Amino acid sequence: MGFFKSVIVVFITVALVTGCAVRHLERDTLKDQVNVFGVQLHSDTDYREINGIKGVDEPCLKGYERSFDALDVVIGYGFDGKVRKITTRNPATSLFGVRPGMTYEEGNRIILQYGFAEHEQPFTFRSNGYLLTFLVDDTERVFGLKLESVD
Repeated sequence: MGFFKSVIVVFITVALVTGCAVRHLERDTLKDQVNVFGVQLHSDTDYREINGIKGVDEPCLKGYERSFDALDVVIGYGFDGKVRKITTRNPATSLFGVRPGMTYEEGNRIILQYGFAEHEQPFTFRSNGYLLTFLVDDTERVFGLKLESVD
């Protein structure tokens, strides 16, 4: 019976270590695909100013959001002080190669190549604990993007 328990403990330990390593790898990959003035999900950096623009805080249910109106960027922070959401309408930014100003069709094609799957028809996609929402106008153009952690 002792051998059986040892095998189970080893199996659980390997599964936990592997799971943590995979999560870290995903966040490294995520970091390479977020191009919003250096802001990164899960960062504990307190972005009070970006490119000389000071943010304005507003409370929300999951923490608070800091708006940078001149940049068309909003950063959502959790109660733990870490970035949990990034919203951008700035065409100089991108999330997974999708930029505000692209057609929905083009953005959809790109995001599916990154392993995201449609979550809620037709503008929200999910992958590995993340939601990416396209903000789409009536001409089928992406005018903004929202990336958030759903952990």
